[in-house]
Amino acid sequence: FEAGGQNIPSNIDPWAIIGNDSSLIVSTDRSSCFERNKVALRMEVLCDSQGTNICPVGGVGVYNPGYWGMGIKQGKTYKVVFYIRSLGSVNILVSLTSSNGLQTLATSNIIASASDVSNWTRVETLLEAKETNPNARLQLTTSRKGVIWFDQVSAMPLDTYKGHGFRNVLFQMLADLKPRFLRFPGI
Repeated sequence: FEAGGQNIPSNIDPWAIIGNDSSLIVSTDRSSCFERNKVALRMEVLCDSQGTNICPVGGVGVYNPGYWGMGIKQGKTYKVVFYIRSLGSVNILVSLTSSNGLQTLATSNIIASASDVSNWTRVETLLEAKETNPNARLQLTTSRKGVIWFDQVSAMPLDTYKGHGFRNVLFQMLADLKPRFLRFPGI
């Protein structure tokens, strides 16, 4: 959530909002637990699963479309990791969906009590894709009223080169060259 720079506390690009002004207020603030990346996403949910202001079906929240869409493949497992903090208990739905959010490819429910998330807490979940979609997105949604902070959200396939996040085929080709050193432009 550092896209706006350290002095701009409201730019959430490339993330976007699911919901409207009557159900959700999203901004950023400098409350992260990470010293070098202080900006975190603050999500104030105004609607609830019951009462007068009912959340829309599927809940409200934020989504990230990835770079030109996330290429999700049926049967593959994806690890989603993020940090969360909240003033109350949380019930978060972590999903991989189609680009319009109408088709759910994989989903996991994160439920935690207020005491579990009163301080920054690392959350990790595995999502197994039920379908293939070359233009998917990652969604974090809820239907529970309250304030939730998110930071350092990451989604990666499990089957990467030695678990380091690099594509197997590309890095195996490099390893097969048996180079003495590797230098990438800009590094």
